[in-house]
Amino acid sequence: MAARAQNALLIAGVAVVAALLIYGVQKYVAQVNGQQLVSVVPTVPLAPTPQGSPLSAAPTAAVVLTGAAVDLSTVMGRARKLANAWQAEATLLGIEATLANGKIQTQDGDTAKLTFGPSPFDSASAPKGLFVVVYDKSGLTGAPAPGKAGKLLPEPMCAPERVFTRAADLAAGKIVLRYAFDSDQRPMWLATSTAQPSEPPRLFDPQDCRLRGVPARRNPR
Repeated sequence: MAARAQNALLIAGVAVVAALLIYGVQKYVAQVNGQQLVSVVPTVPLAPTPQGSPLSAAPTAAVVLTGAAVDLSTVMGRARKLANAWQAEATLLGIEATLANGKIQTQDGDTAKLTFGPSPFDSASAPKGLFVVVYDKSGLTGAPAPGKAGKLLPEPMCAPERVFTRAADLAAGKIVLRYAFDSDQRPMWLATSTAQPSEPPRLFDPQDCRLRGVPARRNPR
């Protein structure tokens, strides 16, 4: 009986050792295969998302600026590329556009104009004059223009489409939107109703889109 018990224990021990060996081999093979898969499967990097842009939540198809109605943010991005081709790090001096339903309705004669000046960081090779980009029903064009550069504007972080939604009550959906300095020399988005062009502009912060000024009420005559 004692011999049989010893044999049973020996057989059980051998079985346990064999099971452990099989498990170790399988684990090793799995690790090797995993390493091979990692080494041979190429990774596809995601396209970087521009930081600070409220319009970059998801990738979109490229927009061809051939003169159709389009949002001002798209025009601003293409205008910046044209200006940088004129001179690297060209300074932004001003933006003006007429918007309806959040877009430049070129079929109605609405346009956008962006003005740039020479870079302050490369005065030695700075070109003379200004660089003006215009978007209308004929498409996007940029060309040097005579003029003297004024005070440079910081690049706005607030998308003009957000300003439009906050100022849509100024008219039946159509406003003139400018990016310029206000009377206190603060960079601002200035929204004016096309139906009431003589009214003071409504001011929006170019960084966080907050309303910074309300038009003064006029006393009825």
